[in-house]
Amino acid sequence: MEHVQVLIAGGGIGGLSAAIWCRRLGLSCLLLESKDVLGGQLSQIHNEIPDFPPRVYPNGAALLEELLGHPAIRQLRPRLGETILRIDADTHEIHTSHRVYRADYLIIATGVSPNIIPALADCPRVLSPWFSTTSQAATVQGQDIAVIGGGDRALESASNLSPYARHMYLLVRSDHLRARSEWVDRVNRLPNLQIMWHTEVERYSMGNDRIQLELRSEKKEAPKSITVDWVLPRIGVRGNSQAFASLPVFDEHYLQTDQTQRSVPEWIYAIGDVANGAAYSSISLAVGQAMKAVKHISLGLQQQPEYE
Repeated sequence: MEHVQVLIAGGGIGGLSAAIWCRRLGLSCLLLESKDVLGGQLSQIHNEIPDFPPRVYPNGAALLEELLGHPAIRQLRPRLGETILRIDADTHEIHTSHRVYRADYLIIATGVSPNIIPALADCPRVLSPWFSTTSQAATVQGQDIAVIGGGDRALESASNLSPYARHMYLLVRSDHLRARSEWVDRVNRLPNLQIMWHTEVERYSMGNDRIQLELRSEKKEAPKSITVDWVLPRIGVRGNSQAFASLPVFDEHYLQTDQTQRSVPEWIYAIGDVANGAAYSSISLAVGQAMKAVKHISLGLQQQPEYE
């Protein structure tokens, strides 16, 4: 069994920032990333990043390239393709797909995953969750699009695609939109958008490279099906906390923490999207929480007898 002072789960900007702070504060750390590359969701951000001071980045890849050039990251030696399977809160044991660790502290920065619509799980005409409706919108020029969802991201996607699409449908499960008023006002002015209330996808069928969606609705007058070229689900995300079933969560499997990012038990911390919920998802917040968690660990160690 390998002993680790600080084990960091997740190689996105939160986990990488935690590693930088560990080095700065003299803590040894080991970073695990389930994928074979670092960066997390950064590589999937195709639009401009204007709110991570002091620079404005053209996309996530540009920010990631600069981040990977940081001296602490160049010396990190992360273990890629290694997934945490479960933890033992009492013994500090962390079981992964490769080995077992005993960690003094665990920082969870595993991010989020998009929610999946089961009826569309294997559909070949579903646009990727990481499809950019800014930089990639022209690829659906002149086609019919169904956007699913009623939140900010769904309405933003519909607004961005409208100038390119021939006709658009917005499928909303409830009788109202959850998005901010500015997005609601914008989609209400789109000339080629039809909002379908109380509507869910029941199944699909393919024909001539187009997809027919069979619909379920409480409204008797609602159409039973529509045919489109592409479907773009925007139904939110959920925290990647499956391996941490014993930890307290809120909403869509987000890990609950105190003001220092500490969970229960107290040797476990959570930072970034997996701890913030969709409403507070932010690159800047993840970086700040990484600092707070590592500094809290460092301050706690200084109070122990061997540091006196």
